[in-house]
Amino acid sequence: MAEPFSHLRYLTTAARMAVDAFREGRLSASPARWLIDLRHLQGLMRASAQPATATPAHGALPAASPAASDDSLVVARAAFVAFVRDGGTLDFEAPARPLVSVLLILHNRAELTFRCLQSLTAHRSIPLELIILDNASSDETQALLDHVRGARIVRSPENVGFLRGCTQAAEAARGQYLLFLNNDTELRAGSLAAALDTITREASVGAVGGRMVFPDGRLQEAGSIIWNDGSCVGYGRGDSPWKPEYSFERDVDFCSAAFLLTPRRLFTDLGGFDDRYQPAYYEDADYCVRLWKSGARVVYDPRAVVTHFEFASASAASAATLQLERRVIFVETHREWLTHQAPPSPRATPVRARAHPHTGLQLIFVEDRIPHRRLGAGYPRALEIIRAARELEYRVTLYPLVLPDEDWADAYSDIPRDVELMLGAGEHGLPNFLKERLPHCDVLLVSRPRNMRTVASALSVLPGLSRPPLIYDAEAIFALRETGRRRLLGLPVTESEERKLVADELALAGRADAVLTVSELERQQFLEGGVPRVDTLGHSLTPRPTPSPFESREGFLFVGAITDGSPNADSVRWLADEILPRVAARLGHSPWLRVAGRHDPPQAALLSEPAVDMVGIVDDLTPLYDGARVFLAPTRFAAGLPLKVLEAAAFGVPVVCTALLARQLGWRDNVEVLVADSADDFAAQSTALYRDAAMWIRLREAALARVAEDCSPVSFRAALGRALAQVRHASAPVTPLPSARVYDSASTTAPREG
Repeated sequence: MAEPFSHLRYLTTAARMAVDAFREGRLSASPARWLIDLRHLQGLMRASAQPATATPAHGALPAASPAASDDSLVVARAAFVAFVRDGGTLDFEAPARPLVSVLLILHNRAELTFRCLQSLTAHRSIPLELIILDNASSDETQALLDHVRGARIVRSPENVGFLRGCTQAAEAARGQYLLFLNNDTELRAGSLAAALDTITREASVGAVGGRMVFPDGRLQEAGSIIWNDGSCVGYGRGDSPWKPEYSFERDVDFCSAAFLLTPRRLFTDLGGFDDRYQPAYYEDADYCVRLWKSGARVVYDPRAVVTHFEFASASAASAATLQLERRVIFVETHREWLTHQAPPSPRATPVRARAHPHTGLQLIFVEDRIPHRRLGAGYPRALEIIRAARELEYRVTLYPLVLPDEDWADAYSDIPRDVELMLGAGEHGLPNFLKERLPHCDVLLVSRPRNMRTVASALSVLPGLSRPPLIYDAEAIFALRETGRRRLLGLPVTESEERKLVADELALAGRADAVLTVSELERQQFLEGGVPRVDTLGHSLTPRPTPSPFESREGFLFVGAITDGSPNADSVRWLADEILPRVAARLGHSPWLRVAGRHDPPQAALLSEPAVDMVGIVDDLTPLYDGARVFLAPTRFAAGLPLKVLEAAAFGVPVVCTALLARQLGWRDNVEVLVADSADDFAAQSTALYRDAAMWIRLREAALARVAEDCSPVSFRAALGRALAQVRHASAPVTPLPSARVYDSASTTAPREG
């Protein structure tokens, strides 16, 4: 029964049309034009309560259709009617050598096809050809196609079905890639470019799918799961599509052919869609499984966002019947492959099964924030831990605890796109996150003392929670840095106070199954404190010496984050107030000191020395390293391992540092670095290195050799792999973990729900 006309529904629909017009750049229309369109919309909605008129003749103006259950369909129909009435055109002039062939198979629903084509016009900057096969549509589709220019249009006298329609269209394609696209979809801007970026990034990628969203804003699928009985589920179906768990790239079992990008040659080599699934359903799942069997990967890219009107061209009942029939064929064809899939279960979330293969190891990493390299303060090492864990084939979830909010594009500027970033949750969301995820995790890795305290507190209120082995990435004993700061400032620190500060920090290690430190010196301190399992994980750096010779370089360089009370803040103040004036006196002029890295404005304001240039955050430090002659590191209190010295050495800039940093590194004075602890000595050493080309070259070469030996990325990855494997094998969980093959199947859907 038709729904009666509602003024509220009319106003809501008109508002949605306005939003669409704004998005499509059509708000420049005159007020009179808007009034005409609003009256026309009102007429359409009033007419929607009446029986549908007969299908118009070819090329005639479409008539009003019965009411749709979703207001967006009313909007679509109104826009389509206006387009045909006003004589609009959609232009898709194909280039001589298209990169992508977009394959569109139609059967009725002209208003949805119009919206699909309209969204596709935003992607014409990509060399694409459009191939449309119309499966004997009986609605206004022919009228629409009369307004399409430049596309290759095949009008089939009969409905050959989706599968055979795709086969015919693919045979006519010339593009390097095929994009299978349902006519009841809308592509958001940038979606095709994102999918192309993913499929061209690695030769192993055989297909890319996207984030499928229902018109009402709910998620249809973020990649799909195939269970071992052949049933399927769209991951996240019915949830909010913008949650973190749906916003990272993953290898998946399959993606719907409602939006599926694949190399044309690969599609041809594998025989295309299997005709046994004619007319539709499971052909995309079957194709993706054959890709996996051939050694190619199927990737979900969340940047490709597609709105999908599910079952727009077929009833849900008929679709369900076809799905059941095709599932039998699918199971028989891939019986052995399915034995490696997880069984469906309503008792657990499909965290493991959301990625392919289902047996992958899960690592949760808790940090302060997204560890961008430009931030310094230990974050570059955290970034290398994430990258190394991915290379070790761990599936990584990063939980930023202290600063959890960041723009998605910025967040992934350093982090690999296949790392799950739990943005937005922070400390208040930690207990629920741990409760949901830890039973499906293989290792929990927590960095820094404050984060360890927070995680321990959250676990204490979750008694009986099944958790994996926990590694505390202490990096260093920060209490020693604090006592060093106090002594430098002349604040009294008794031995008993120092012992208590250290003991409190070491107590955190007692809550973990293993500890990671950044150097052997730190490791020994933890062992002496009674911590039984301590592994060393230093820094990962590849020597990249900058090419400028000694003679073409000038000035000094300091790199590091400068915050109130930090070792770097003290270093820069000491440089500006006491060391640089002495250097200037020795050289006879004031050399430049450039300070790169994030800094608090008050810290910069305190520097009155005119020769100090506070550069701030620099995305690429290479030009600064290539222009500087000497790197200065006058750190007077610190813990851990000085990345700033290692990085400067890796770029081929010789270093003058304090004995504290040389001792942490295990480097020798006048061999890999020059060492000084007083302002006079630091100025003398800096001046000598600044003037002596032979010394400069000798120190540069020796330091480059030490970086290659001490910071090998291969050794770093191997050390992390050993630590993760040992803790998994040596530590028992708090309570027995459930089987890794128990997953959720609360709702099941079929492949390519079109």
